[in-house]
Amino acid sequence: MNIAQIESNLQKLVESFNVETFIYDLLLAYGTPNATIKRLQSGGLNLFKGENEIIWKKKMFFIYSRNQDLNPVFEGLKIDPRTSKYDLRFIIVTNFETLLAFDTKTLDTLEILILDIAKHFDFFLPLAGMEKAQQHFENIADVKASE
Repeated sequence: MNIAQIESNLQKLVESFNVETFIYDLLLAYGTPNATIKRLQSGGLNLFKGENEIIWKKKMFFIYSRNQDLNPVFEGLKIDPRTSKYDLRFIIVTNFETLLAFDTKTLDTLEILILDIAKHFDFFLPLAGMEKAQQHFENIADVKASE
C-alpha cells in the first residue's frame, strides 16, 4: 500500500462516513487485512470486552465518548496503565465530530474534525508500517567539535 492509496481510502471513508464502522474503516484505509478486522470485531484481538472501546495490543486504544469535551478522557488514557501494559502505539478518542489522537512513540498529538482526517493521513502511517520522517537537528557545539 502506498501513500496515494491511503489518501484515496481516507477520502472514501469521509464520503461514506459511518459511526458504527469508523474505526474499522480507518484501519482498512491503512491496509489492515479483512481477517484482522473481523477478529477485532468479534473480540478475538480486542483486549477490552466492553462497548465503545478497542484495545489492540501494540497498536491502539480506541474509545468513543459521548462528551463534547474529549480532553479529560484523552488525558486519562495517556496515563492509563493499560497503555504501557499493552505497549500501545496510538490512543484515539472521538465523539464522531472531533478526533483526538496521541502517538506514544513520537509523542505527537492530533486534534481535528473527524471529517478532516484525510488531510492528516500521515499521522497514522505507522498503521501501514510506514514511519513518519523525523528531523534531527544537530547541536551547534557538536557540529563545531566535529569540524
